[in-house]
Formats: sequence, C-alpha cells, structure tokens
Amino acid sequence: MLRHPSLRRRIVLPFIVLVLFIGVVGIAVVSAQVGGSAEGAADNSLVQNSLRTNDRLAALENDRLQQLRAAADTAGIATATARSDGVAAERLLGPIVGNAQPEHLVLRVLNLAGRQLVALHRNGATVEAFADGAGYAGQAAVRHAMAGDRDSLGDKYLFLSNETPPMLYWVAPIWTDTLSPTVVGAALMGEALPEIVQTIPGTSSDVVAFFDPFGKLLAGSLTGVPSLSTDVRNAVTQKTPVRIVTAWQSHSYRLLVNDWTMRGNDLGYVGVAVTASDLSGSLNAIRLVLVALFGAIALGTILIGLALADRITRPIDRLVASMARVSAGDYSRRVEVESADEIGHLAQSFNAMTAALEAQIRAREEAYFRNLEALARVIDARDPYTFEHSARVEAVSQELAEGMGLPTSDLVVLRRAGLLHDIGKIGVADAILGKKGPLNDEEWAAIRRHPAIGFEMLKDVPFLQSSLDPIRHHHERWDGEGYPDKLKGTAISQLARIVTVADAFDAMTSDRPYRKSFSFEFAARAIESESGRQFDPAVVAAFMARKATIFARLEEMGKKPAPHASDIRLDEAA
Repeated sequence: MLRHPSLRRRIVLPFIVLVLFIGVVGIAVVSAQVGGSAEGAADNSLVQNSLRTNDRLAALENDRLQQLRAAADTAGIATATARSDGVAAERLLGPIVGNAQPEHLVLRVLNLAGRQLVALHRNGATVEAFADGAGYAGQAAVRHAMAGDRDSLGDKYLFLSNETPPMLYWVAPIWTDTLSPTVVGAALMGEALPEIVQTIPGTSSDVVAFFDPFGKLLAGSLTGVPSLSTDVRNAVTQKTPVRIVTAWQSHSYRLLVNDWTMRGNDLGYVGVAVTASDLSGSLNAIRLVLVALFGAIALGTILIGLALADRITRPIDRLVASMARVSAGDYSRRVEVESADEIGHLAQSFNAMTAALEAQIRAREEAYFRNLEALARVIDARDPYTFEHSARVEAVSQELAEGMGLPTSDLVVLRRAGLLHDIGKIGVADAILGKKGPLNDEEWAAIRRHPAIGFEMLKDVPFLQSSLDPIRHHHERWDGEGYPDKLKGTAISQLARIVTVADAFDAMTSDRPYRKSFSFEFAARAIESESGRQFDPAVVAAFMARKATIFARLEEMGKKPAPHASDIRLDEAA
C-alpha cells in the first residue's frame, strides 16, 4: 500500500510540537516552582539554623555569666585572691566547677599581678596552660575587668583566646566585700569553641562554623570547611548576612554567613549551612518524575496522533492504490467505503467513476472485439471449406481449458485468441487459401507467415495483449518443429498449446480443397498419437477426457462428423 509521509507528518507534527511545548514549558514551570519552594525551604532552614545558633550563643552566655558570677562572689575567694593563695582558691571554687556543665568548662583565677592562681576543669584536674597568666592578663577584656571598668553591659567582659582549641572566655572582676570594694583579681570562665559548636541544636546534616575576622575556620561541626573569601567577608554586615553555595568534601552546601559579635566584641563570622545535595537530588528526582510523566504523556499523544493519521490516510492510501490499479487497466477495482465523511464521499465518487469507466471500456472493447470477430468471420468466409473454423476453435479451446481447471481469466483470453488466431490469413492470397492441389514450398511459406502477421496486426490493441501469445504460437510443436519461432515444450505458453490442439482437431474434421474431412474419432486418435511430439501431453489428456463433450459441442454448432477416415499428415491437415 502506498504511503504519504508528508501528509502523516502534517497530521502528527502538530501533536509532537504541542506535546514538546507543553512538556518543556510544563517541566520548566514546575521545576521553577518546586525549585523555588525547595530553595525557599532551604533558605528558611538556614534562617532557622542561624536563629538557633544566636539563641544558643545567648543562652550559653547567660549560663556562663551565672557560673562566673557565682565563682566571683564565692565567700572567701576575694581574700584568697588578694593573698595569691591558689590552694584556697582551688578549694573554694572546686565545687562550682565540679557541678558545672559542660564537661570541658574551665575556670581560671588571676590576681592583680596577672598571675594565674588556679585553673580548674569540671573533673578537678589542674590546667597548666598559660600557668603564669600572662597570656590572659594581656587581654583587653581582662584589663577592663581588673580596672573595675563598666560599660553598657556591666562589668563582665568576653574575649576569644588563640589557644588550641580556641577558647571563648567570659571575665568578671573579683571585688572585696569591704565598705569600699576594690578589685583584687579576675575570674575567667571559658569553654572550647568546638564544644560550643557541638551544643548548637540542628539536624545531622546541618553545619555550624565559626571563623576569625580574616575568614579562617576556628571550629565547625564538619571538617574541611573552607575559609571565607574576601568578597564574602566584605559583603557581611550586622544587618546583611550573605548566602553562598559552596562545596565541602564533594558535597554542595548552601551557607548563610553572619557577623559574630558578643558583648560588643567583633569576634569574626559565624556560618550555618544546609546540604544542597539533597536539594539538587530532590530537584533531579522531581525532574526525573516529570520527564517520565511527560514521556508517557508524549508517547500516548504521539501514538494517538499516529493512529489518527493512519485512520485518515489509510483510506487515502487505498484510494491512491486503486487509482494506480485503474491506471494500469484494472477497471474493476473498487474502494471500500468506511465512513460517511469527505473521504468516504470521495471513495463513493471514485467507485461510481470506475464503475462507469469499466462499463464504457467493456462496451468499447466488446464493440472492438465484435468488429475483429466479424473480420475473422470474413476471413473464414474467404475459404468455404473452413467457414466458422475460428468459432469452433474458440469453443474447443474453452472446453479444454475448463477440463484443465484454468481460471475464468484464461477462458476470456482463449475466447479472444480462438476467434482471432487466423486473422493473419488476411495477408495470404485467396489463390493459396483456395488451392485444390498440394501447396508448393513458396505457398507453404506464405501460409506459415499468418501467425506472425496476425500478431503484428493486433500487438497494439491494449485489451488483446494477453491473447497475442496464443495467436502467434498456435502452430508451434511440442517437439520444436513448428513455426514461426521454433519453440519447444514448455517454452510454448499453455494457452497456445491448447489452441494448437483445438485448431488441429477442427482442421482434421473439416473439408479441405485437397481432401475430405476426417471423422471425429479418427481425428481424436490422431491427436492422441501425436502426444509428446506435436502436442502437449497434458492438453491431449484433457482432450481425451472431454472428447465426448467436445464432439457434442461441435455438433451443436452445426458440424457433422465424416463417416470415413484415411491417413494423412497432421501438419498438412492443419
């Protein structure tokens, strides 16, 4: 069946374009919405983490100040400090540190000279770092406390040490309990920055990091956190945090960086982060689902489009194929009408047109054939001995074809070939056709040219094309000794072999100028005797099987069998 890809494309292409447009735009819009929501959720998580961090630092400061106030106000600590009695200070402050949280909390006491009297852990172990106190006494926060200074937040101060790990210290003066209190030293309550990081609540994937003023990492809940760039540090203000996306340990993170200020001291920067890998993974998963959904919808839509295109174009294909068959000469071709739409109406119009055309062609062919048939009868009439010969050859050929089980189309071909097989005798002189004595070689040559003459006369007639071969070859022999082309065996067409037997039988049973007709039985035996030599054995077998019917058919046509028989060459009889 013919196909029309351009028409199919015009039908299916809008479906594909529409699906692609909807799919691409839909995925983009949904991805943007989901991505915006996911990013908003991530930013909200960052803000929540930042608020939790600030709340934790505020609570931490409140706890440390309470512990520091309890240590500085402990009875007897001022006297022990004034006397530089470290043993007494350790005895007085030991319970405070032992009951304090967290585990690595450190309490230090310095006298006015900056000498460290005691350094206590929660477990009571003495801390030897900066044992002389010089490393702490030099801090501005310690100097303010020992000077008894006060600011808007009171007499408590804070600083970040450069120890390993970094420690965050809150400092309070130790006052005498006299009527005119004086500062006799300072108490320092410190906690390791990494420990502070671990106490900030959040999920396992959240990250908290502290950076110094130069952006260097001081402590973080995740190792490998990179330093802050100059651009990021310059962009951070007290009121303006900075959001960035960065990668740590092969993972992508969204980081919110704030300034880190406690009790008026600019300590550096604090950053909170959430993993962006989960966000990217979620977005990718959503996109994958959307693509899969879009692919399924697209496939279904395209299949529907193809089915629709096939439904529309299939009748057109059939119509075009039928038109091609009609153009090739098959005027019986019809198209099945499947619908009542425009295409169905076109199919009905085509069927009506071909029916009318077929009727006209058949009428014209029949009229043309009748003319040729009349011409053949005229030719038969030139020879009174062979009058109606062509009609009898056509009748016997029909009987043989039916006996051999040939299709109806072959019967039509044989009808035309039988009636017109001797039309070439129009080119043979009457003197030769009616000569009463034997023919000489030249006359035999003229007779033997009539199949070729008939072929040339009819070769340009379209509806006789299938009948041309029997017309040209009805005098060929099975053994190859016939004329005009010396064909042999199955090289001779089956229909030509049938006409050969029919022609020979009627010739033998007809009067000739140089002899009388033979009886039907004698002619039949002569046909049978030439099986495999002059005639096709299969055709001879069919003839013998239907000879009674053939005899009766010829008698109905007015031919009377001769009562006598004599021997004669069959080629001369023809």
